[in-house]
Amino acid sequence: MSIKQGAGIKNNLKKEEQSIDLRQLKDLLDENINLTRDLEERVKKIHSYVKWQRSFTLIKIFIIIVPIVLGIIYLPPIFKDLINPYQEILNTTSSLGSGLDVNSLLNGFTK
Repeated sequence: MSIKQGAGIKNNLKKEEQSIDLRQLKDLLDENINLTRDLEERVKKIHSYVKWQRSFTLIKIFIIIVPIVLGIIYLPPIFKDLINPYQEILNTTSSLGSGLDVNSLLNGFTK
């Protein structure tokens, strides 16, 4: 075997290794592209999920806070109207002292 033949064999091996490396590199790039597309789809789904969760959280907060605010605004006058007759009865009975007068109690109910 001559030196030229030995060098030629080495060159052929290098070319084969390079072609194998290029094929492997191409395969790895294709796999990387596929995995990246899969990850992109998953990220889109996660983003959509998070967006809906934020929306539902705002709706939940709205459902909780609105009735509380409306209750604070509208319930005190209603309670005053409901408590006034009972307050009159309590004032009447306390003014009577130990003796109960049925007529004054009935008058308290009719007011």
